[in-house]
Amino acid sequence: MAAPSKRKSRADGNYSKQITIGRKPDGKPIRKTIYAKTIKELEQRAAEYEQQLRHGTLSSNEKITFAELASLWVKDYTPNASEKTRKEYDGLLKNHVNPVIGGYRIIDLKKHDLQAIINGMTEAGFSQSSMKKTKIAAAAVLELALDNDILMRNVFARVKVPDVEAEERQPLTEQQKRLLVETWQGHRMGLPALLMMYCGLRRGELLALTWGDVDTKNKRITINKAVYYVRNAAEIKPPKSKAGNRTIQIPDAIIPALQSRRRASMLVCPSMQTGGVMSYTAFQAAWRSYQHYLNIAAGGKDASRSNPKIQAVEPFTAHQLRHPYVKHTTKNIFLQKQKSQTTNAY
Repeated sequence: MAAPSKRKSRADGNYSKQITIGRKPDGKPIRKTIYAKTIKELEQRAAEYEQQLRHGTLSSNEKITFAELASLWVKDYTPNASEKTRKEYDGLLKNHVNPVIGGYRIIDLKKHDLQAIINGMTEAGFSQSSMKKTKIAAAAVLELALDNDILMRNVFARVKVPDVEAEERQPLTEQQKRLLVETWQGHRMGLPALLMMYCGLRRGELLALTWGDVDTKNKRITINKAVYYVRNAAEIKPPKSKAGNRTIQIPDAIIPALQSRRRASMLVCPSMQTGGVMSYTAFQAAWRSYQHYLNIAAGGKDASRSNPKIQAVEPFTAHQLRHPYVKHTTKNIFLQKQKSQTTNAY
């Protein structure tokens, strides 16, 4: 039977109590420390622990490893997370945490175990976002242990994530912006690129955008949904936050482009094969095709047996089109292009 010991007040304001739960071969006691914020809570936790110990219900719980509990947490205790988020947490745990402490028993873990992992990620150049998510997932696993009386406190809760200066997002060059504006009619991704650049649409918002959301008469676009990918399949959901629901003013510069577009689908940027929402691979293929088109339009050439590829313009991502610098410095380019076309028509 467990032998109780006196409770102690700690420097952090909490209370602790050690319970002798057995003896080592040399006769020294094996003790379990119980923690709580109040004396009443401490006595209650100690009594519950002693009862579980007497009935043998702690033996299997205390043998559970971090990897075992992490797998259970990802599978059964993240009901409100999207499939994408769940997959991301699972990957962070499997790639960074489990290889180091996955085999450790939950009850043997210390704060420095996770801190060392986070510090290693810092040295390897991982983003602060990835490190924060790794800590959140690992601490949530221990929170599950806390809820099930395997632990009495979450030792990962106070692990620190170092500040990492984020890399500055590169805006488009003047060459890229001008090329995009001057050649938009030659590729099916030309108009979508204009919308992202002039209206600041995210990729998911663009792919979910219908022509019913585009009001050229009142010069506004309504954003109320976005595409999220689960593996390769597209799912349309409401924005993640209230700020995601918004109305965007359409610049005069691209009104003619929107009005002249042939509307073969209810979507502004549909799949060529189905007319529906693009899959992840379909969008990637369309974007690569668009970048190739821009390079050729800029004077570049494909590689051949006798000649290397000529890259006349650097490729860019869809995300770069949302850069504030782009949105505030491209307006005159399109207007100048329109003016030139109008002058030439006469």
